[in-house]
Amino acid sequence: MSKILISGGIERENGQELGEGKYYKGARLLRLDTETGKVEVILHKDEGGENYPDEHPNLQFTAGCVVEDGIWLPTDTEVGFYSYPDLELKRSFSYPFFHNIHHINVIDGEIFVVSTGLDMVIRFDLESLQPLQFMNAEGKDAWFRFSPKVDYRKIHSTRPHDSHPNYVFKNGDCYWVTRCTQEDAVCLSDVSRRIDISRGRNISVHDGVLHDGLLYFTTVDGIVVVADPESGKIVEDINLLDFEPRRTVKGWCRGLMFDGDVAYIAYSRLRATRNKGKIAWINNFVSRDQGARYATVAAYDLKRRKKLDEWVFGEDLIHAIYTVLPEPSTSR
Repeated sequence: MSKILISGGIERENGQELGEGKYYKGARLLRLDTETGKVEVILHKDEGGENYPDEHPNLQFTAGCVVEDGIWLPTDTEVGFYSYPDLELKRSFSYPFFHNIHHINVIDGEIFVVSTGLDMVIRFDLESLQPLQFMNAEGKDAWFRFSPKVDYRKIHSTRPHDSHPNYVFKNGDCYWVTRCTQEDAVCLSDVSRRIDISRGRNISVHDGVLHDGLLYFTTVDGIVVVADPESGKIVEDINLLDFEPRRTVKGWCRGLMFDGDVAYIAYSRLRATRNKGKIAWINNFVSRDQGARYATVAAYDLKRRKKLDEWVFGEDLIHAIYTVLPEPSTSR
């Protein structure tokens, strides 16, 4: 695979002072040629609109989904389908219960949207784009805490989140979601079916990628957690920093895509935050050098335990990365 897509956002200069839900000023979709190293911004969004807060809208492209003829790409409060390679917006939808969307996935001919700010996953009809089912990530009533009468798109933050779901995927006969608060993944129809990703490490978890009969998750400190999809038991932990010349912080690890034996894994630039607990894990590292100041994508051969390549993105390109995706034309 010579070209990959990378979604994320650019930070506001005063984002930390403004606070939660106001950190990002521009959504970005990059295309990286892994053979030449050329990277370009192919899609951007720098203004809000009726589906965003009136001031300081949080603008970022979060985790998308590639299908045969294009890409589904969400922002915090909207979902759009873009044809490829022209990236013309063909379809879009937004609902009052969209808040801090982290992921969209097309599974079994339906759309699944993770509305992280409302701790829920919503299932949609692919043709009508109408909601079919609201699923709370803790198995509770979907509206036990929130109200269907409120337009949450206009609210900057609903934190603290009870579960902070972030990535939806299918495993066996069940739809699953990764939860940052509980540091696990659960079956949405039976949350007692659980994969304990962090095992008490007090670390944020992401992804949920089925590859070669195993499930792969990332933790923000740079560990790939591999689980058996049937039993849910952890098979192994792969510490990506073991492949580095010294133990240093590379960034906030999130975003995983496989191309054969090659795993492309993203690192967001570390940003300042008022919630120091979210980055307490940095204290476990010997040093924090230039690597943590820039967003990065690295290629690994996880079977051979080897880093193959790395691409570091400049300040003007992207800061936070949510997902790494194949080009739609190469996934047919």
